[in-house]
Amino acid sequence: MTFIIEAIKDDHHITDIRGSGIDAVILARKLAADGFAVSILSPTGAHYSADKFNLLLTGKNASSQAPAEIERRTDSRVSPRPGRGPNAWPR
Repeated sequence: MTFIIEAIKDDHHITDIRGSGIDAVILARKLAADGFAVSILSPTGAHYSADKFNLLLTGKNASSQAPAEIERRTDSRVSPRPGRGPNAWPR
């Protein structure tokens, strides 16, 4: 399984990949401690904000949570990335 960690601080944008939820949470918490705003994209497509990282550790998933409890990325500060989702750059 692939977990994508995205972190933003000022003009810095970091994207990293981890193969397990616990590895993703460890990296994400380190980045958050350094002042980054961090989210994790799970293999199911759910975005977990820092206050929801524990859901990845307890084995709960987005489908077991109310939709309002899982952050859905709408951050306009993040540039679209090529080939990923509805905000992908045109080809």
